[in-house]
Amino acid sequence: MGGMIARNRRLVLLVTAALCSTVLVASCSPLAMSPTPPPASEPPSGPPRSVIVDADMDISDLFAVAVLLRDPQLDVRAIAIDGTGLVHCPGGRRVTRYLLEQLGRTDVPFACGREHSGPNGRPFPDDWRIQADAAYGLDIRPFVEAGIPEPAADLVARTIRASEEPVTIIALGPWTNIADAFASDPALVDRVAGIHAMAGAIDAPGNVLVDGLTEADRLEWNVAADADAFAAVMALDVPVALVPLDATDDVPVPPDLLERLDEDHSGAGANLAYELLVRFPERLSLPGGQLWDELAALAMTDTDLVTWADATVSITAAGRIDRDPAGRPIRFAPSADRPAVEAALLAGLRRGGQRTDPFAIRGDLTIRWDGTTCAAEGSTPETAGVYRAEFVNETTASAGLTIVRVVDAHSWEELLALLADYDFERDQEPPDWIEPAGFAAADGGTTGSALVDLAAGMTGVLCVAGAWPDPLFVPGDPFEVGP
Repeated sequence: MGGMIARNRRLVLLVTAALCSTVLVASCSPLAMSPTPPPASEPPSGPPRSVIVDADMDISDLFAVAVLLRDPQLDVRAIAIDGTGLVHCPGGRRVTRYLLEQLGRTDVPFACGREHSGPNGRPFPDDWRIQADAAYGLDIRPFVEAGIPEPAADLVARTIRASEEPVTIIALGPWTNIADAFASDPALVDRVAGIHAMAGAIDAPGNVLVDGLTEADRLEWNVAADADAFAAVMALDVPVALVPLDATDDVPVPPDLLERLDEDHSGAGANLAYELLVRFPERLSLPGGQLWDELAALAMTDTDLVTWADATVSITAAGRIDRDPAGRPIRFAPSADRPAVEAALLAGLRRGGQRTDPFAIRGDLTIRWDGTTCAAEGSTPETAGVYRAEFVNETTASAGLTIVRVVDAHSWEELLALLADYDFERDQEPPDWIEPAGFAAADGGTTGSALVDLAAGMTGVLCVAGAWPDPLFVPGDPFEVGP
């Protein structure tokens, strides 16, 4: 991945985010190396290419892996999970197993690697890792792991040895597993066709913005997370093609991606992507979100989506990639064609048959606001699931709707009492017993809509009007959602 933004649970966002746009204006030694061959401009006419996918299973990786598993030009032989990336190994194995089940590819073996990087590694922020371990809200049933899991480096080495033809490694996370596999058996390098990776920044600003680092440091997370592993692999005579921030900066996540998937998400990958965006809408809205790993996955076989250039580079201890005439050769993508990438992403996700357990919207919930009352029309949801909420604003001013769940042992009346005395400029963190389910906003005389994820328990709606920092909350009647 290139980067990720933490999810904000502040109460101010919980009850006013629906209004934010309306009411509340608020270094390696130089070596002689084989040049990386340019990517093929036409699809191969022979059998699919054998590949190993190495990923850290952040949300961008989940989209990318779904595309790769259904690409007819690729034969995915194994998935190696990066324990030095976004997920820890238990969460990574859990979501990978689920992904393979849902896409009908339980034949693909997977394993996770070590969770500690080299001395120059920079761990991902803890709150980002929590989100990845939780699979961004995917409803995954528990499973029990049997025996001692195989290390990812062993799986990578075993898969390369077993292949009759050279294997390409598609790297979508830190390069820890790759470095460990090559260190265990240096002869493996001769059996690898190349590494195709989302990694680094050549001329673009960096996106590692922690511990005093800025864009000028030109660090990218997949490299910085284990800079020692990246440098070790780059020191080997293996062809490398990078899809760096230079290209991914051209392809922000389309803000209407959910709506475009809503039109057709019958394919397994599209259905998974649709559910992920419903359960983790921050992927669409938070600044800095790019199609990092998706672009790398698509450009593996659809090479015209990006431009390609040659360079010689060296690597600093921290993982910065510098142009260096005495460095090693690489192939990299300096730019991408945004409209073509977006179209290719939708096509790649929609490819193939249905998901094993398709996700669907359970029903509708309509809330009407007339300036005095905040009322649900018709029946309210009785069972947990994702619903399509419509907020009908009959007033002449902008307003919003927020839906919250009050966990067991607390009441709707407690929530209303809290809001009556809440100071939005002073108080930051909401009590743990208040859980957001969704929000919507609408200008005067219009209707807003949103997808909301309702869990079992006491749930209620709040219509929100007024101006910051003194919004007006008008509650509707709460209702009980069953399991």
